Amino acid sequence: MLMALPVLEKAATQVYSALHPETMVVEDLGCSSGPNTLLFVSKFLNAIAVQHHKLGGSDPLQLQFFLNDLPGNDFNMLFWSLDQLKKTTKTNDKSPPYYISGLPGSFYTRIFPRQSVHLFHSSCCLHWLSQVICVL
Repeated sequence: MLMALPVLEKAATQVYSALHPETMVVEDLGCSSGPNTLLFVSKFLNAIAVQHHKLGGSDPLQLQFFLNDLPGNDFNMLFWSLDQLKKTTKTNDKSPPYYISGLPGSFYTRIFPRQSVHLFHSSCCLHWLSQVICVL
């Protein structure tokens, strides 16, 4: 995960710079491994805040994170640990407002409307794939 962070930051800033969305929608696939998800959200927030500031930062920006995993996985620990993330991002005035939602379901089926997500991320589930993910 730590080795992939520069790639994630580059992808996040490129998508944001190209589209300048008012609300950027980000999906974390296979998120039940809480610490990796929290690291991902934290680093993503920082990268976007820096890029937003570089580009002038006058437009309002919000981030919507959808955390996806199979319904049988335990989201409780993940959501409990989000409280710690909120405490750390409160101390950083540059972080844009963000909203986090859980989305149980299999990504082998469509879980979002077309063209509604700006960036998909996965740090732990891709090695379990048995077929192509439905993202188009």
